[in-house]
Amino acid sequence: MKKTAIIVAGGTGSRIHSETPKQFIPIGGVPMLAYSIKTFHKYDAEIEIIVAINPDFSDQWEMLSKQSHINNIPIKIVHGGKERFYSVQNALNAVNHTAGLVAIHDAARPFVSELLIEKLFNHAEKAGSAIPAIPIKDSVRAHVMDEWVVADRTLFRAIQTPQVFDIEKLKIAYHQSYESKFTDDASVFESAGNKIYLIDGEENNFKITTEKDIDYAEYLAR
Repeated sequence: MKKTAIIVAGGTGSRIHSETPKQFIPIGGVPMLAYSIKTFHKYDAEIEIIVAINPDFSDQWEMLSKQSHINNIPIKIVHGGKERFYSVQNALNAVNHTAGLVAIHDAARPFVSELLIEKLFNHAEKAGSAIPAIPIKDSVRAHVMDEWVVADRTLFRAIQTPQVFDIEKLKIAYHQSYESKFTDDASVFESAGNKIYLIDGEENNFKITTEKDIDYAEYLAR
């Protein structure tokens, strides 16, 4: 079955107050984006890899690919959009086939494992979708009637990427107009009438959002 990996790397690093786009920040001496590319390639050397990048950072990408020794990996580059939705949409438009599976992954999750990728593709091949999720450890409160009330944390899951889908169904789902409720690809897929299936994610597959996250990532990369 044909497999595609779309890595979304269109951010600017504004939330971590960095002049360097977040996806290019080095972790353990290796640019963040390179981790995901290498992991998907190790999982399957035949997988099609598409990276959505802000067009303003094309020069940084060229430098990254050479310094990280990933310029020997076949990679298709597309322009990232104003919203994540449009970055994924642009990448899907660059996929020339409609049969197979596609994984959508955030470059800001550099520690995704080959094992998780394999589990997701295997499950999606049977069910049509596979979404990694982990339990919430903290106590949870919900805003109800102007009050913050205790909620049952066992009813909630924190959603991760990569999210894997039947590519034809996801392409159709991305024909929808953008809505603010589309916080990830699963929400787009589900909005088009498709069913999503959750499987266990990984604790180390966290999203780097703050400077503290970068410090922790440096620790893991040692």
